[in-house]
Amino acid sequence: MNEYSLETLWYEATTERKAANVSSSSEEAYLYRGIRISKRDGKIRIYNTRKQGLDYKEITDEQYVGFYENGFVKGAHLVMQNTYKEQIDKINTKIQGEVNSRNNKKHFEALKSRREFLINKYSNLNK
Repeated sequence: MNEYSLETLWYEATTERKAANVSSSSEEAYLYRGIRISKRDGKIRIYNTRKQGLDYKEITDEQYVGFYENGFVKGAHLVMQNTYKEQIDKINTKIQGEVNSRNNKKHFEALKSRREFLINKYSNLNK
């Protein structure tokens, strides 16, 4: 059951005190915990800024459903939890490869440090 529409998600984002206004002359936009919601030419879109480098990736239809069911703030938390899990899994794979092949201690420690940082960010989303 969808309790929220794109318009109500937009309103929630604009009134969220922790959301940063990153509007430009061509669009209105707000950024909250790595999630960008923008309104351009009357169309509202939600992007995950933590995916694919400099070009923001629009969230999936499944993630939109999470926003429609939970609202903007909770939906943003769910998307970021998923993103952090994916990043932690990639680092775990790299750590296994490092241990099994190169055995470069400096790179191994850097990966462990990055993993710990992401785990802390993931944990803080649940507080």
